[in-house]
Amino acid sequence: MGKQERDVRMSLQTLKVLEAFLDNPADELSGADVQKRSSIASGTLYPILLRLESAGWFVSRWEAVDPASVGRPRRRLYRLTPSGLTRASEVFASFGRGVLA
Repeated sequence: MGKQERDVRMSLQTLKVLEAFLDNPADELSGADVQKRSSIASGTLYPILLRLESAGWFVSRWEAVDPASVGRPRRRLYRLTPSGLTRASEVFASFGRGVLA
């Protein structure tokens, strides 16, 4: 069983990842999309995504494409859960603003 939502450590990098999703909370983003939006190195980014997913803030799925037809590996797509959106919004509200400047 994953960690409780309240146990998620909020580092600056974690906040940047959450901010990437809060622009359009219903969107699914690949790790590459999050990396572009947050400017976080992949070695830092993917452990954050996994930690947030195990805490119930995100769900993920493999994109439904044939790698041979698109000429690249399939991407893992991440999306905020309703409770993840609520918690992320609460975290940013605690700073007195909606997203990082």
